[in-house]
Amino acid sequence: MRLIFLILLLSACDASPNVTFMAAPKVNVTVAGRDYTVWRADTKFEVVRHGWAKPAERAEIIATMMTVVEQVTNCKATPVSGDSGEMRGRLTACK
Repeated sequence: MRLIFLILLLSACDASPNVTFMAAPKVNVTVAGRDYTVWRADTKFEVVRHGWAKPAERAEIIATMMTVVEQVTNCKATPVSGDSGEMRGRLTACK
């Protein structure tokens, strides 16, 4: 019974954005074999990395996350909060 509960609990996990981005469109991107989802709401963004990463890969992943956001939004991305799994920030200098 516990196993069934655990499976149901984990199946409910999905990359869902912060409340601020619930109505925002999302874009799914794959870069170097990693999947990311980007949400944009006016001058703010949220990006989520899917899957597991080794601690040694996290700095590179953060840089990739910023690149992904900039490619998707055509804006300069400045992180405000988060880590290599999920990050929010501001968008400036949009084209």
